[in-house]
Amino acid sequence: MTMSEERTTITSDQREEWIDVTVTALPDLHLVRLTSTDGDVQEYLSPEADDLAAAAEHTEGTAQWCAKYRQLLVPGALAATGRHPFFKLHPSSLPLSA
Repeated sequence: MTMSEERTTITSDQREEWIDVTVTALPDLHLVRLTSTDGDVQEYLSPEADDLAAAAEHTEGTAQWCAKYRQLLVPGALAATGRHPFFKLHPSSLPLSA
């Protein structure tokens, strides 16, 4: 197997990709709303919603999302919160808000 074949095999699962999203956090509800560049909106829960809200405000909502690992990367979160830039999100059983 060549290097290019290995790379194709590794990245064939699109859920493993990191995609650009806009993040909005509602700390009182522990709710995190992700909006992809194509307008798809998904909602998740996070026990770190306070820190995530501060990080999102600092980066104007710019973040990257990996569905496979349910990880949200907010570059610059360290400057806003003094904590790590990765946030684990959990599926929300709440309906999507309008």
